Amino acid sequence: MNIVIIGGGPIGCYAGYLLAQGGHSVTIYENHPQIGCPIQCTGILTSDFDELNLPMDSYLVNTIKRIEVFTPSQSLAVHQKDYIVCRTKFDTFCAGLAKKAGAKVLVNHAFMRKEGQHVIIKDLVRKTEKTITPNIVIAADGPLSPTAKAYGFFHPERESYYGIQAIVEGNFDPHTIKTYFGEEGCPGLFAWVVPESSTIARVGLATTKNTKYYFDKFMQEHNFTAKEIQAGTIPIYHPKQKLKHENCYVIGDASSYVKATTLGGLVPALKQAQILAECILQGKEFEREIRPVQRKMKLHLQLHRIFDKFKDHDWDTLVQYMNRSEISKILEQHTRDNPFPLVLKALWKEPRLLRFVKYLW
Repeated sequence: MNIVIIGGGPIGCYAGYLLAQGGHSVTIYENHPQIGCPIQCTGILTSDFDELNLPMDSYLVNTIKRIEVFTPSQSLAVHQKDYIVCRTKFDTFCAGLAKKAGAKVLVNHAFMRKEGQHVIIKDLVRKTEKTITPNIVIAADGPLSPTAKAYGFFHPERESYYGIQAIVEGNFDPHTIKTYFGEEGCPGLFAWVVPESSTIARVGLATTKNTKYYFDKFMQEHNFTAKEIQAGTIPIYHPKQKLKHENCYVIGDASSYVKATTLGGLVPALKQAQILAECILQGKEFEREIRPVQRKMKLHLQLHRIFDKFKDHDWDTLVQYMNRSEISKILEQHTRDNPFPLVLKALWKEPRLLRFVKYLW
């Protein structure tokens, strides 16, 4: 089959790699002049990434061993393994996989519109348009996905966060991520300090409004000076977002496959791309096979709806409960990408956590 993928990020390229490896003709169109630029992601991978069995030498920046959580009057430390990657190098690696498998990767090529069964692509350098008629179109072109919109299944009720991140210099524990929760610091989510090394860190936060105000405030409070600024739109998972319409599938940020609790999307979207490729290669129904991943995303969304109503005393109380040794062990045994055992075991050990369920309504 002739398969066209719109978007040359890691999700589109990973899907392209798997499909080209399976014998299909794959072309990936990326509207930017360089794969992996601009950077709009912190670049954190949970240890669930190990399941993909991909070499990391070319893009791994740092390995995290611990996460520290700070609320207005409490703190918590959890031992957990995460990888920090260079997104430009990671995206380039995924594009390289696709090319080696036989896929074509064309930069400076943008999706323009859909005309019946045809797709119009514009060469941004030559200023020319071409018409293609693929068997399958895969929209992997980010949170605002013009491809998903053109195919009529970009859900109108989708919500997004707006994130700002800076590269800063300082003195950091190179193996510890720090997160800061509270109404005054970052309402509805958290601020983060993610070290690349003992002297360089990625510092940022995301909110639904007034992001720059809270970002500037956080930078000032911690005496950080930005060497480089990155910003972007981050979608929140929407359970009614369709994943297939006509001959088009949608994956990654374009499909809102982002954990609503942490805004991390790389690992679940890579898994989503893997399932889609298997479905196309084996003739399976994508929207049925993706359900196990969807259930995890829905639980993240429910937790997000609870946290979104938290006041400072709620964050403090939650961390107090989590600081029990039995709960800490559970947090260390399960990654953020698999919330079910984490939540169920935590509720079993600490029934007082049920007090927060009232925020679902």
